[in-house]
Amino acid sequence: MTVLLIANIGNRDMWVDKAAPIPGKVNPQWNKDASRRALGKAIQADWPNCQPHLKLPIIGKAVRYIQQQAGQLDRVVLVSSDQSGQAGVADYHLAQDTCELAPVVERLLIKQYGLPAKAITHQTVMSNPADYGGMQAFFREQLTALRDDYPGATFYLQVSGGTPAMTSMLLTVGVDVLGIDAHPLYVTKREEQPFPLDLGRRLVADSLIETIKANLDIYAYHAAANTVRDNRDLLREFIPADPLLTVLEYAKQRVNFNFKDAGEIAVSAVDLAYGDKLHAIAANVQNPTPTMLLRESISSTQLAYAVGNMFDFVVRVFQFVEGAWRNLALELDVQFEHNGKPNPYGKELAPAWVQKHQSIVERLERDGVRLKKVNRFVLEKLVTVLHEQVEDKRYQGALDVLEKLEAVGDLRNRVVHQYHHITLELLRNTYYPKKKDQKRHPPEDAIDIVDAMKTVWSIAAGRPFKETNPYNVINDLIREILCSPKLSRL
Repeated sequence: MTVLLIANIGNRDMWVDKAAPIPGKVNPQWNKDASRRALGKAIQADWPNCQPHLKLPIIGKAVRYIQQQAGQLDRVVLVSSDQSGQAGVADYHLAQDTCELAPVVERLLIKQYGLPAKAITHQTVMSNPADYGGMQAFFREQLTALRDDYPGATFYLQVSGGTPAMTSMLLTVGVDVLGIDAHPLYVTKREEQPFPLDLGRRLVADSLIETIKANLDIYAYHAAANTVRDNRDLLREFIPADPLLTVLEYAKQRVNFNFKDAGEIAVSAVDLAYGDKLHAIAANVQNPTPTMLLRESISSTQLAYAVGNMFDFVVRVFQFVEGAWRNLALELDVQFEHNGKPNPYGKELAPAWVQKHQSIVERLERDGVRLKKVNRFVLEKLVTVLHEQVEDKRYQGALDVLEKLEAVGDLRNRVVHQYHHITLELLRNTYYPKKKDQKRHPPEDAIDIVDAMKTVWSIAAGRPFKETNPYNVINDLIREILCSPKLSRL
C-alpha cells in the first residue's frame, strides 16, 4: 500500500535561527515581515552553511508521525504559492509566496528525514492562495489526479500550513475526494505529536450510518447488515458495530420467518452488549405457536404496507387468511397430525378427532368437502360448520371479516397469473366492494385491512390484540446502538 503526504508550505513552515548566515532583513527571527521568497533564495544561495540552522517545525513532525505510524512514506507532495504570473498582485503578497521555500523544504526532508529525492514533488498554486473558490478548484483537480494515480493509497493531509483557504480546502476537498483514505493531521509548534483529525473517516462513517438508518425506514435488514459487515473495521471506531450487526442479523432472519436461526442468534448474544434487550425482543418467538405465527404475519403485513410493497402485502394477507382458518379450527378443538403424530400444522385430521365428530365429517362429505388432505378450503368449511355449535357470536364476526380478507388475499392470483399491479385503490375497492363504502373510504383506508386482521387474531387467540410491531421495537434498538458510544466488540 502506498502512503502519501500532501503538505501546504506556509510562512511558519521554515524555522531559521538567528545565527544563520543570511541578511537579517530576510530572517524571520529578526524581521517578522521578512519576505519568504527572499528567504528561500538566500538559503539556496548558501545551502551548505545555512542547512545546520534550519528546521521544519510543522512538516517535519508530520513526516516523523507517518513514518512511525505507517512504517513508510512513499511520496510527499509539497504545495506552495507563486503569484508572479498574476497581474495586480501587491508586492507584499508576492514577497510572501512560498515557491522559493519549496526546494529548501525538499532538501531538508532528504537530509534530515532520509526521504529519497524521487519521492518528493511540488505543486504550485499560481493564483491567489487566499481565494477559497480558487483553492477548492485547485485541490479538487490535484487530489483527484492523485487518487486516480494511487488507488487504495493512504493519504495524509497536513492541514496546518499555508493560508486559511489552503488549509481548509485541503481538508474539506481532501475528505470529499479521498473519503476513507484521507487522514488529516493538525500540527502545532508546541506539540511534539500531530493531532489526527478523523474527519474523513468520521464523515464516511456518518454516511454509512445514514445509509443504515435509511435501510431501517424500509425494514431492509439484509442491506443494512451488508453495509455493516462490509465496513465493520471503520464503523467499530465510532459505534458498537458488532452488537449492531448481531441485531441486524437477527432481524434479517425473523423478517423471513426463520425463527430457528433468529432464536439462536438471540440466545448467543444474551450475555453480550445489548444482548439482554435483543433477548427480550426475541422471547415471544422462541417457541413458535400458531397464534404467534399469525401475529407475526400481521406484523409482516404492516411492514409491506409501510414501504408500499403492495404485492407482498396481498401475499401476507393470503398467508394470514389460511393461518387464521387454522387458528380458529384449533380454537374450536380440531386436532391435526403429521405422519401419525399430533401437529397443529399437520395436513391430516387426527383419526381420533374424526371418530369423535362423525356427524360433522359426514355432513362435510355430503357437501363435497374432501377431508383427506387439509387445505384452506377444508379449514374454512370446518370452521363454518363447527362455529354453529358454539354459542359464541365472535366466531361469526371472524367469519364475516375473513370473507372480506379472502377477497384481498386472492388478489395474489391476479399478480401471479396476470401480472396485475396492485394499488391502494384496488385494495380499498376489494375490501369495501360497495360503492357507498368506497365513497366514505379514501384509498389510504386500505390500512383497515390490517385492523381487520387484528380483529380476527383476537378471536383466534382469545385475547385482545395489544402487540407493538416487533420490527419497530427492533428498529428502536438499532437506532439506540447507532447513537451509542463505542463499546467493546462482541
